[in-house]
Amino acid sequence: MTSSTLNVTLHFAEITDLPAIQDIINDARDFLADQKIDQWQNGYPEPDVIANDIKRGETVALKDDEGTILAIASLVKGLDQPYEAIIDGDWRVKGTTNNYVSIHRVAMAKASRGHHLTHDFFDLMKEQIAADSDIESIRIDTHPENFGMQHVIETNGFDYIGLVPVVGGRPDETNVAYDLVLDRG
Repeated sequence: MTSSTLNVTLHFAEITDLPAIQDIINDARDFLADQKIDQWQNGYPEPDVIANDIKRGETVALKDDEGTILAIASLVKGLDQPYEAIIDGDWRVKGTTNNYVSIHRVAMAKASRGHHLTHDFFDLMKEQIAADSDIESIRIDTHPENFGMQHVIETNGFDYIGLVPVVGGRPDETNVAYDLVLDRG
């Protein structure tokens, strides 16, 4: 794995970060559209979804030394209903209300792409999540055509598990799902 040469840190986002985060989401939406991937092309995630994530303390931001937000994600602890409907697979750790964290809404700022920040970002998120001794695993999903994100997920230690329904999607629409069991030994 290649790491960036930038000094980056992980912070919980504040509501004042919402405009910068929304810009990153919009950049990511355009990036996906340019690749002909229909993920996030229906307006999701809307500003109120992001604002609610921030208010619940679930949004993390990767920042550089100057405080510029380089990447964002939501770390959701607890029962994630769409993940309970897994298809063609099964989670390696059975979910309870507080033994796993789901990573959602991962996005990289346009200016940050190509700087090998995704591995640093995932390492810092995994470290943050593992600090909670109740957490046994981490779950994540992405669009079946988002091969770039699938590569990032796989090279960061996650294993393909199955398919999960897309929130707000068609009844037959699914994302590919992965998990990472934390080594507590």
